[in-house]
Amino acid sequence: MFTAVFLVAFMPNVRQGNPVLEKILAKLSFWEKNFPQEKVYLHLDKPYYAAGDDIWFKAYLVNGPDNTPSQVSNVLYVELLNPQDSVYRRLVVDVQNGLGHGDFALEDTIPEGQYRLRAYTSWMQNFDENYFFHQDIQIWNPRVQDVAVASEFEFKKQPKGDSVLAQLSLKTLQEAPLPQTLLTYVIKTGRKTTSRRKTTTDQNGQVVIPFLASFSEMSPKTQILVTVPQKGKVAAQLTIPVPINQDKLDLAFLPEGGQMVADMWSVLGVKAVDFYGLGKNVQGEIYDQTGAKVTDFTTTRLGIGRLGFVPKKGRQYQARVKNATGAEVSYPLPAVQDRGVVMAVDNSKEEAMKVKLYLVGFRDGSTRPKAVTIIGQNAGRVYFTGHVANAKDLVLVDVPKSNFPTGVAQLTAFSNTGEPLAERLVFINRQQHLQLSLTPDKASYKPRQKVTMQVQTRDAQGNPVAGNFSVAVTDAQKVEQEQHSASILTHLLLTSDLRGNIEQPGYYFSAPTPEVTLALDNLMLTQGWRRFVWRDLWQDKFPVLSAPVERGMAITGTALRFNKKPEPFAQLSVFGVGPENFFRIDSADAQGRFAVPVAKLSDSTQVIVQARTKKGGSGLLVDLDKGLPLAPVTLQAPVLLPDALRTQQVQKFLKTNQEQFRLDQLTGKSILLNSVLIKGQKEKDQRRSGIHTYSDATVDPTVLNQDLNFFSAVSGRQRIRLTYDEWGSAQLQLSFGGNLLTPTLLINGMQVDPFTLQQIPVPAIEKIEILHPESAALVYGPKGTNGIVAVTLKPGGKGFASDTKFKGVAVYKGPRMHVAREFYSPNYEQPQKEEIADLRTTIFWSPSVQTDVEGKAEFSFYTADARTNYHVLLQGMTATGQLGLGTARQQVQ
Repeated sequence: MFTAVFLVAFMPNVRQGNPVLEKILAKLSFWEKNFPQEKVYLHLDKPYYAAGDDIWFKAYLVNGPDNTPSQVSNVLYVELLNPQDSVYRRLVVDVQNGLGHGDFALEDTIPEGQYRLRAYTSWMQNFDENYFFHQDIQIWNPRVQDVAVASEFEFKKQPKGDSVLAQLSLKTLQEAPLPQTLLTYVIKTGRKTTSRRKTTTDQNGQVVIPFLASFSEMSPKTQILVTVPQKGKVAAQLTIPVPINQDKLDLAFLPEGGQMVADMWSVLGVKAVDFYGLGKNVQGEIYDQTGAKVTDFTTTRLGIGRLGFVPKKGRQYQARVKNATGAEVSYPLPAVQDRGVVMAVDNSKEEAMKVKLYLVGFRDGSTRPKAVTIIGQNAGRVYFTGHVANAKDLVLVDVPKSNFPTGVAQLTAFSNTGEPLAERLVFINRQQHLQLSLTPDKASYKPRQKVTMQVQTRDAQGNPVAGNFSVAVTDAQKVEQEQHSASILTHLLLTSDLRGNIEQPGYYFSAPTPEVTLALDNLMLTQGWRRFVWRDLWQDKFPVLSAPVERGMAITGTALRFNKKPEPFAQLSVFGVGPENFFRIDSADAQGRFAVPVAKLSDSTQVIVQARTKKGGSGLLVDLDKGLPLAPVTLQAPVLLPDALRTQQVQKFLKTNQEQFRLDQLTGKSILLNSVLIKGQKEKDQRRSGIHTYSDATVDPTVLNQDLNFFSAVSGRQRIRLTYDEWGSAQLQLSFGGNLLTPTLLINGMQVDPFTLQQIPVPAIEKIEILHPESAALVYGPKGTNGIVAVTLKPGGKGFASDTKFKGVAVYKGPRMHVAREFYSPNYEQPQKEEIADLRTTIFWSPSVQTDVEGKAEFSFYTADARTNYHVLLQGMTATGQLGLGTARQQVQ
């Protein structure tokens, strides 16, 4: 037997004369350079919400291998997906140096249910959606829905269709039953929905809903949609998940390294999940095909565990477990291979991993790997290489951990031909997290008292370090923090590099105990890695890059001729009118495609694009893109959470939300008027009629030369004259009594400079109004002394498109950059005009707590009215990719 020990110091030598290793390293280098991986994490202010709330978030966009701020993308898409897995709302967030922030304002009428936040960049769409950021959040609506439901189900298989009995118990949020209440419901299975039916609750607020369905055809999203009338309010809409096949269990056995080889001790990871993708602990036995028992096994945490035995050649194995009904169910184990490579990794030591490779069953020399190469990498970045030229039955490898960063690493063994022989994921924890401390200026506080919190940030060695962080302060009696929930550490270091749902990820960072270490290694055994497949990499099969890198917002599209063929090298002019006035000139490529970078666009900025031929002709059509297409939404485990448990904290949270709603109605912040429907005349589009009720003169844009710029087209009409100043710049003036006056110029009611107005294409104009000096002064004061020329642009609807079809003009209607609001924090040092109850559940939120070079920062806020405890959570990172979180509790007496 030959033993080979590889050391990182030998890496430069093993590359020489090793074409397989050189080829692998070259392909990995190509992958990392051309397909850089991005990760994104969102820090939210709290784990659940209610109508009228704001979802505050901070985005951390980082490079995959080292968690440094991403330099790839500067645009992030953050979506709120509804319970039906449709995009309910989408924000485009500006990201600079890997950091961005924003918010979703939840309206009073938002439907109640389980929502999901999803975040990704355009570049990330080129890869698997599994690596987007996903987080399930529950949104309640006690403002329009004073009904809670508890459900129990009974399932029976029938010859002519399976039957389901759903027993519902309806109560108010104050726990009072809803007796003799008429309700309607439909059953929704996938895209199929039954007709609406009626039923009534009994004296205890209970009702049984029976229906027939095929269990085999029912999807995980099977739901009962119930409508309950409410006195003085709109009807309550309840979504009740149907836990079909709740006894179904998926049980997977995954051999360490990838193969189970005859006559060699094999370790298998065990993973058991229920129908909804949630881990479920099981115990069972392993049998061979003769019925002989081989060993017992049990999962240790959240359906994950391991077992080991020596499989025999020619044998087939199965696991037997009992389901919830007591029936025994069998699950096949992977087939036993006659020969192969078995990998065993011991990751329990602090300095290095012990890797053993067993070459088993290779009796003829033609198939036996002549050499073995081992690579340790993450996202294409290599941290370890080792090679043995004459591989025997056992190869021993010490893999130092010092070269790896904290996180998931992939160890792969290759043959002398480059074939992957075995592979294993390991988690390397070098305890490199930041040390964050939060120190309040007092031990406890009174209601409406100022709190000043000192932040101290140190690296793993205790040295002060600068970083960027976000902080959330919540009422602990109303906002319940989930045990072992996700954080910036768990997501960027662990779950973002693993496929599938990782439950309670915080547990794996909770304590350096043997139990936690073993649970984390079991997780590595059972979670697959799919950022790339070695076979595809070896054969140069790379992802198709259909989504571009976005370093900023751009208006994209195609300049077309009358026959719909592209116009090569068309000349583009882009005008922005509103809070951000701008003018851009660019050109299309040989295929007529263009991408004109623009600054951050607010919702009130109107953008017009004009295209002309290279020689200045106008017979073109501008076909604008609608922005980045929505990424397809796929089911993510858990596909449907059980009914959210209304704990004591949640009940207080919902009651506070109702009280806040009543305050908002009294103060005019909410206009929700129960079930009253207000009807009136459709508001007239002010832009289409101009901005003035009266004007001294108007010019009809349709009679103007559509090919000229605005100044040239309008000159000579209604006292308007085109002149030039001493520098040759065009000026628009009004002629009165032999004098030329320079009027104030307006577009859609906003003052603009002459250059901006001059560039506006005539086909984009709806109306031109002129106010003479006397009239203008009455309306605008000193600004109107020399008169007003006001231009109203077309709104960009269907009429606009048809009016200007081949005039080379289009209005941009794509996405706009989100403008984040500032979290409102009251200042009780200032006298209050009126005493209004302070019912905040998120007491304070800041997305930008910046520590200086000494690692110090501070933030302040005022406590609310409730005498309670506060939970403080600070998360963030440094410019070098060091991550950290800190927590604190405060008492308000």
